[in-house]
Amino acid sequence: MKYMKIILFLLLAVSAGQASAKKTKTEKVADTTVYAVGVATSFNDSVAYCTELQTLDDATLDHKLYLHRRSGYSFQLRDYLVTQGKPNYTCLVLFNTKKAKLEKQLAKVMARFAKANSRVVEIKEQEFKFTKPEEL
Repeated sequence: MKYMKIILFLLLAVSAGQASAKKTKTEKVADTTVYAVGVATSFNDSVAYCTELQTLDDATLDHKLYLHRRSGYSFQLRDYLVTQGKPNYTCLVLFNTKKAKLEKQLAKVMARFAKANSRVVEIKEQEFKFTKPEEL
């Protein structure tokens, strides 16, 4: 009986220690700033569109550092281009928690557009701003 009490006490102590452990990776990531830029291109046009680098204040990342509802952000850019009379554009969103790394990714994408002789039109933040996509 004495050993049973000791074992139960140890199990209780271990479970209490785990409950008070430091933040999980998901909780840490939810507190970070996410930077994003949207890029749109079409196979039928030599013009590509790129948004200014924006800060996503209400964005969340999952435990694998993937932007939650990322497709919703790209649909926002696509819908904006459709309202501007630019249908059939494929849109993507580049994101990172570090601004310098995102700028480096964007430079690689812009180099590909330059190599393909595409003209890049920048979309100012006053014209288009990403908002948090709605949950389905």
